[in-house]
Amino acid sequence: MVVATYGSDSTYATSSARGTALQKPFQLLVIAADLLLILLCYALASELYSVATPSSGDGAPIGAGLIVSAVFVAIAYFQGVYATHRLLSLVWQLRKAVIIWLVSLTILAVAAFLLKSSDNLSRGTFLVFTGIGGLGLLSLRFAWQWVLGTNFAKGRLVDRKVALLSLKPLDFTSSRFKDLRKNGFDVVRHFVLPANNHGTSWERQIRDVILQSRAADVEEYLLAVDWNELPLLQQLELHLRAVPQPIRLLPDNSIADLVSRPFLPVSGTVAIEIQRPPLSVFERLQKRCLDIGLALFSLVALAPVLITVSILIKLDSPGSVIFRQSRRGFNGKPFDIWKFRSMYVCENGNSITQATKRDARVTRIGRFLRMTSIDELPQLWNVLRGDMSLVGPRPHALAHDNYYDEIISNYVYRHHMKPGLTGWAQVNGFRGETPTIDLMEKRVEYDVWYVRNWSIWLDLKIMARTAATVISQEAY
Repeated sequence: MVVATYGSDSTYATSSARGTALQKPFQLLVIAADLLLILLCYALASELYSVATPSSGDGAPIGAGLIVSAVFVAIAYFQGVYATHRLLSLVWQLRKAVIIWLVSLTILAVAAFLLKSSDNLSRGTFLVFTGIGGLGLLSLRFAWQWVLGTNFAKGRLVDRKVALLSLKPLDFTSSRFKDLRKNGFDVVRHFVLPANNHGTSWERQIRDVILQSRAADVEEYLLAVDWNELPLLQQLELHLRAVPQPIRLLPDNSIADLVSRPFLPVSGTVAIEIQRPPLSVFERLQKRCLDIGLALFSLVALAPVLITVSILIKLDSPGSVIFRQSRRGFNGKPFDIWKFRSMYVCENGNSITQATKRDARVTRIGRFLRMTSIDELPQLWNVLRGDMSLVGPRPHALAHDNYYDEIISNYVYRHHMKPGLTGWAQVNGFRGETPTIDLMEKRVEYDVWYVRNWSIWLDLKIMARTAATVISQEAY
């Protein structure tokens, strides 16, 4: 067994003692800050409401603020909110603060009703207090995040001393391990166990790991196990039952992807979702309402532009203003996509060549339309018809669909959602020509990620980034 020890024992002992000495006072400081903040917010809310409504009488008694502050701190303490490593997780802290704050206020309201003292609790003060207190607690979480980001805090306030076990040497510069200390894990021992787990030698080595970890006062064990090492995980877990400390798995990308998926209890076990279903009825309703609202608004607002472009196309070259081409939509259903004509030709067959830089087929006005993506605006009509969405995988010509479907395994996954005017791939640099298979594979990779991770907020984010992408990237 190879043992990698972090620092000398004397250095470790000094830093550990210094960290432990500072952690408890710091936790008490965080608790006291929450208590004081809530009381101050209640006093401020009472004063503001009494100033705004002089006829309401004197400010509300401070007792309600004391109750809420005590309840909030008690619940937060038992939920582990004040553990130093928990303060490092900003999103977790913000979510917990909001939930516990609302629960505390609910408890106050229920207590006032049951004790028949609701008349003494000013409704105006209560509402102002709800807003001010919530904002104050959220702001305080941001402040602690900044404090814990300082070099002093990183060296002294990390409170989880862990032993890291792996079956091979690890690259601590990789994203999987480089931020362990930043996230509250102080790795004081690293043990590399042999992959061969047969015989009593392996058992003796694990007992030695446990003894050294106890000597280092380890509080948790982290197991860095890869997908191909899973058969050894159960054996390792069996031997580590001798320790009372928490044992956590630090997975590779494959395991992390699997355990992050939704699961459904089935007959005493669980069924893991390998592929997400099409959007639920409510999700489709959200997306459709957004599509119709913004498409209608855009068509009305851009009407002068649409009319002007139509006239310029007619004056520039002979042919129709609108170019129609067959594409595949949701579940592979074909539809005719609308674009402003930007070329002298109107290809729509089994062999279609992508536009390239300085393509001779592009008209003079068409070059400007393609560069600014104005040629895509008629697709707002496709959105209103329901063939397309504002955001989704960009639809390709049928000839390209047939070609790439044969050579890119995940390509068909793009048809699990309606195609869009813009997409996750486009705002991440994969807009315009894709002359190589590698580039198309990257575009498909982004499209598949979008399908698997869709949310209404992601659509709004993509639309917000689209304008900047159109300006900064060149398409042909």
